[in-house]
Amino acid sequence: MLPDYLLAFTIWLLIALTWIPIYVHVLKQLQDSEEGKFVNELFYSYLIEVKLGEAEKGISSIEKDGNSYSIFWEKDNTVCIQYKNLFQETKRICDVLIE
Repeated sequence: MLPDYLLAFTIWLLIALTWIPIYVHVLKQLQDSEEGKFVNELFYSYLIEVKLGEAEKGISSIEKDGNSYSIFWEKDNTVCIQYKNLFQETKRICDVLIE
C-alpha cells in the first residue's frame, strides 16, 4: 500500500512541477500586457495633450506612478516612448504626430 501512495504522490508532484511554472509565466505575461496597455494609454494621452497645446512638444520623459518613460522625438514628427517591461526587455512604441 505504501508504494501506491508514493507513486501517486510522485505523479502529483510531477504534474505540479510541470504546470506551476507555466501558470506563473502566464500570470507574468498578463501583467506585462496590462503594463503595455497602461503605457499605450499614457502615450496616447500625451500625444493628445501635445496636439491640443497643453503639453510641451520637446519633453524627454513622462513620470507616472513612480515610473519614468522616455520620450524620443525623431525626424518627420515621429515620436516614440520607450520603457522596460516586466521581463526587462526594452519596448518602444512610435507614432507620427500630424500637425
